[in-house]
Amino acid sequence: MGKIKDILKYSASGLSQREIAAAAGVSVGTVNTVIAKIKESGIIDPLAFKEHELGAIVYPTPRVRSGTRPEPDMEAIAAEMQRPGVTLNLLWEEYKTAHPNGFGRSQFCARYKQFRKQNEVYMRKVYKAGDQMMVDWAGMTMNYIDRQGAVRKVYLFVAILPATSILYAEPFLDMQLQSWIEANVNAFEYFGGVPRLVIPDNLKSAVRRVQRHESDLNKTYVEMARYYGTAILPTRPAEPRDKGPVENAVKIVEHKIIASLRNRQFHSFPELRNEVMTALERLNSMPFQKLPGSRKELFEKTEKQALKGLPPARYEFASFRQAKVNFDYHVQYEGFYYSVPYQYAHKQVEIRATTRSIEVFYGFERIAAHLRNYEPSKRYTTCFEHMPKKHQAMADWTPQRFKRWAAKIGSETEAYIASLMEQRDQPEQSFRTCAAILHMADTTPSTDMEKAAARALQMRAFSYKSFELILKRIGTEFSVPVKHENIRGAEYYQEDNHA
Repeated sequence: MGKIKDILKYSASGLSQREIAAAAGVSVGTVNTVIAKIKESGIIDPLAFKEHELGAIVYPTPRVRSGTRPEPDMEAIAAEMQRPGVTLNLLWEEYKTAHPNGFGRSQFCARYKQFRKQNEVYMRKVYKAGDQMMVDWAGMTMNYIDRQGAVRKVYLFVAILPATSILYAEPFLDMQLQSWIEANVNAFEYFGGVPRLVIPDNLKSAVRRVQRHESDLNKTYVEMARYYGTAILPTRPAEPRDKGPVENAVKIVEHKIIASLRNRQFHSFPELRNEVMTALERLNSMPFQKLPGSRKELFEKTEKQALKGLPPARYEFASFRQAKVNFDYHVQYEGFYYSVPYQYAHKQVEIRATTRSIEVFYGFERIAAHLRNYEPSKRYTTCFEHMPKKHQAMADWTPQRFKRWAAKIGSETEAYIASLMEQRDQPEQSFRTCAAILHMADTTPSTDMEKAAARALQMRAFSYKSFELILKRIGTEFSVPVKHENIRGAEYYQEDNHA
């Protein structure tokens, strides 16, 4: 149809039909049909007509007898096709029920396909409302100037629901996993619901290892999706058709938000974020160029109710880490120690950490859960049930109890025991040593214990073995020297006595 005018121009210039066909790039039959149809129409100056008017003359729509075969409302049908579960066959059945004398299925489908071709907005893949959310980072960045005068880079997260083209964009200071999770959750909350699928590109925040047929997804991302009742389906590598809508969304955000704010100078991240979110609302409320309404109006009308509801509480970011249980049945996470049942000592486990809790898993079983500890003065969190029986018997030991016990022996012993407990990161780590040393008083005079404690404190010898050695030497090294005529003193070895 786009070459009808070319054919007519070449014909008016006196070219033969074969020459016209070669020049216009069509068949001789097409040239013959166009010239014959125009002659039949009786039009004197066909070049004065528009292309589509000539097309209607050359290729007229078959006439339908009035009142016998009503035309389907294709705009309404196209809108219905975006709703979950709706198929073209279902819509034809409904049309046929309402109009028994209407078109057959093949003619109905052919008219729908022709309608899509004639309307650019429908040439893309048809997406069902509430079915997908596509997400990515924008390629362009923004920046602001912090209090120290340094320029800080800002990255924009972009999400789109392709069924209605509603957009979400939000700035972040980095593209790390925690920002990525927060961005996805914020998008759910902005849309007021959750789609059936979330489709990211193969970026590191979402996919740990990219494979053609199966991707290794980030565990935190999968957990977040499971919490919201959706699923992650990354795009296939080297398949641009999988991510067309989000790539278009990124371009729109870059042109309508980032570029529009390019001349603004921001002096804080909150200031920049407020402007971006304001520009986003403006963008979603903008009227479509070729359709009635706006993204926001179309979303409210056709897609919002198709999304799954949000859970009562917001997802809390969790990080996962592999760890080995220490011999003392505690695992370490960021400088703090948390107990697990003692049977798992030396086992390899997985730690799930949030801002409020620490959970430990062995295989697929959760074996321990603790409130997260942030108190530097108490780095060990121990559950009584996790201890072996012999350790449970010592669970009521406290620093005060050991100090009172030592004070019954004497002040030097009390001072030594207090200092010994201070040498450990936590007093509990010294309890067994304190108990062993204090039990020596059961078979040792208090005076010897006091002398040994004073000497050990002076030497800063804070172990059971060193205290035991000092105590054994109390009767020799620390006693009054023995005087005898056969024992030579230090004076004997002076140089003058050997002169």
